[in-house]
Amino acid sequence: MWRSRMVDGEQEVVYVTLGGDVLKKGGRAFRAATADQKYLKAQGISSRPANSSIEVPEEIEPYASRCGEDALELAYWCVPESVEACYRDAGIRRLRQWQADCLSSPEVLSGKSLIYVAPTSAGKSLVSEVLMLRQLLFRGRRALVILPYVSICEERVSQLRGSFGACGLRVEGLYSSSDGKWHTGADVAVCTIEKASALLNRLLEDDSLLRDVGVVVVDEMHLLGEEHRGYLLELILIKARLSANMSAASAQGLQIIGLSATIPNVQLLADWLDAKLYVCHERPVPLTMSVASKKAQTPRDPDGLVPLVEECARAGQSVLIFCATKDWCEKAATLLAEELWEKCREGVMDEVRASRIRLLEELKQAPAGLCPILANTVPSGLAYHHAGLTVEERHLLEAAYRKGVLCCLCATSTLAAGVNLPARRVIIRSLKVGAEALDATRFRQMAGRAGRVGLDTKGECILMTRSAKDTEEAHALLSAQLQPLKSSLTSQRLVRAVLETVALGLVRSVEDLEGRFARSLLRFFEEKPAGSEETWCCGPEDVPESLLKDIREALAYLKAQKLVRVDEAKEMGDSDGPLHFGSPQGASPSASPSKKSNVALMATPLGDGVVHSALRPTEALSVFEDLQRARQGLCLDSDLHLIFLVTPAASIEPDWSRYITYYEKLQPRDRAVANAVGVSPDFLLKQSMGHRGPLSTGNDWRQDRERVTAVHRRFWTALALRELAAETSASRVCVAFAASRGSLQSLQTLAATYCGMVRQLCERLRWHEMAALFDCLMPRLSFGVSAEVLPLCRIPGVYPARARALLQAGFASVEEVAKSSVLTVEAALRKLSQFESRRTDAELVGHQEVVIRQAALKILHGAQKCVNEDLQQLKDEAEDDDARIQRTKPA
Repeated sequence: MWRSRMVDGEQEVVYVTLGGDVLKKGGRAFRAATADQKYLKAQGISSRPANSSIEVPEEIEPYASRCGEDALELAYWCVPESVEACYRDAGIRRLRQWQADCLSSPEVLSGKSLIYVAPTSAGKSLVSEVLMLRQLLFRGRRALVILPYVSICEERVSQLRGSFGACGLRVEGLYSSSDGKWHTGADVAVCTIEKASALLNRLLEDDSLLRDVGVVVVDEMHLLGEEHRGYLLELILIKARLSANMSAASAQGLQIIGLSATIPNVQLLADWLDAKLYVCHERPVPLTMSVASKKAQTPRDPDGLVPLVEECARAGQSVLIFCATKDWCEKAATLLAEELWEKCREGVMDEVRASRIRLLEELKQAPAGLCPILANTVPSGLAYHHAGLTVEERHLLEAAYRKGVLCCLCATSTLAAGVNLPARRVIIRSLKVGAEALDATRFRQMAGRAGRVGLDTKGECILMTRSAKDTEEAHALLSAQLQPLKSSLTSQRLVRAVLETVALGLVRSVEDLEGRFARSLLRFFEEKPAGSEETWCCGPEDVPESLLKDIREALAYLKAQKLVRVDEAKEMGDSDGPLHFGSPQGASPSASPSKKSNVALMATPLGDGVVHSALRPTEALSVFEDLQRARQGLCLDSDLHLIFLVTPAASIEPDWSRYITYYEKLQPRDRAVANAVGVSPDFLLKQSMGHRGPLSTGNDWRQDRERVTAVHRRFWTALALRELAAETSASRVCVAFAASRGSLQSLQTLAATYCGMVRQLCERLRWHEMAALFDCLMPRLSFGVSAEVLPLCRIPGVYPARARALLQAGFASVEEVAKSSVLTVEAALRKLSQFESRRTDAELVGHQEVVIRQAALKILHGAQKCVNEDLQQLKDEAEDDDARIQRTKPA
């Protein structure tokens, strides 16, 4: 196939041969293309869609002569030689027996869905990649990869680009600040759960899901049962399967590959997705788990942590210490640095020592500056890691740990579920995670970090206890069974599922809703009577009564809130008043269905806006009310009113004494915004004095107080976001609002995402003027800068202070930076670095120079990459338009 791409600002046309080699446009490429077409034609394979799939690649050349008979060889599974070479460079030379056994199912190779359950590090990802390659190369269909966290997405994009790129495939990451558009030229999209849901909605709206996508890979599929995001993952799979079953093709036209850690009721998943189940209990690196009782230790080290870390540090091995709280992490890192100050330096190579000094300089030049605790711990090869750090700080520490510059990280449990940072030894200091008890699932995640494939021969997990009771609980935890996976698609989450499937045209009648939709839910398989048929196209027969009741209740709620329209012949209830989910108002949700159960269901314009904004229905209705009020009197003297409208509910808990002091210093225009949104100085005064009593005399005074408190909390957060958007330094905002730099940065990212959602809602409601205001605000919130330096913040490695320095140096655009020299960029950055006059250590000064030079190189290359991406996007959009025109042409 011919592919075109942008390389260094120039369009490059290449030909990807049948064997997976990439040839630049020229005589050799044309000869290869002619030979390939002639060969495929002889095999009965043409470029026409109905005849373009290579169903059995093992029977065509060059794969037929390469595959051999050894199922442990990558060539046996028709992996192109160019991709195989990349795997070899990454240390993967052969499959393991269980990987080959999993792939050996003819049904899976031909497109049947697969649930692959195995421990951490058992090679689940490699199996999914082999199956993706078959869909991408031999069937011409694209692949969607869904991962739970941005950090894992970044790792996976880098890894897939390294391997798949060798055979001409293009991998794009659609997460974080990405526009979320899957352009025609991209073969693989790697998404977070939230971005995947929005992307799927667009594909369904364009009717391109089944036409373009052949495989959906869901990593960490056991997260389906997770409290906060599991329902969204389930909804993604429901929409995909409903779409597949509505088409002429069978459900196997869309292959779903679910990768999961071990869970007890995994057969339930396989039944739900009509998938082949493969369970593996093998772990490439053996893991030993033990319990250590904290007895007879020194007063400074009551846990006995120091000798456990020292043993690994002396052997050059890495350690992860999981602590219950952020405070514990920082104190543990400080203790270890003080106790192991000399011991951690013994035998350390000069190169590692120099790398630690450079790491300190990099942390010093990060947006938040150098944390005093890290300044004391990093020289000993130790650090803490939790959500209080900024993304930049966490990335620097993670990279240093992987390289061996840091030998020990003291982290909270979130590290276990996020980035891949394996260790020789994992130490779990407490049976608590925050205020909650450590459960079997989180324990397995933490323990699973121990043992590095290709680097270690074993892994160790030590669970520390304080008392005999703790020791007993710890031993029980070692052998505890994981909780069965249970659907979290209930209550308001079910309301969202009903709304999305109706708005996207996947459910078109009440009969569809109570039949096909009900049977697509994981809950149906959890609750269905034994022996009931698993057919799709039927009514509510055999659907459990409790599930039917909840579905009818959800539909009644959506009708009452004017999000869905139901044919009036259907007796769903005539109440037009507000209906609370689960309340007896309106129609009885358990009432028997009308005879006209096939009446049409459709979303209203507001319902359509809610779906495509990706806001939760209750959240969207609240936003809608705020926007309606704001349209009557939006204060545009400053950004504060707009920022308040996109400030999420997850806000900073105020220090009320600080709050009232800050409020009293507000400008009159900001006071006007406060009054408009409902902020009361009387309430602030009472809060600062400790008054927590009722604000009204009604029966629901607690609910009323919570509502008023939430408004004031949200306004306090909006003030912090306004300071960040005005380029106030993060350290000053942290002090002013008593918040950690990491939590502020997370809030800033969340507010920018929320702003995009609100903008999309406005677009769908045809409130284009409001949408334009949020469109301008969104990037400013994301980067925390004023409009004039905004273009420069697109460059990787450029944060507000650096963007301002570049602007003052004469750079007004990304293109100008891309054309400049390293020395010019370096000179601009040097003005930000404080060289202390007392510093006489030539080595330290030299390291600072190296860090500045590396930052300048990163910015220069990043600017060039941005220009290249802009050109690629223009080309992608042109290709998208061409493809759209081709599809609309008459046959």
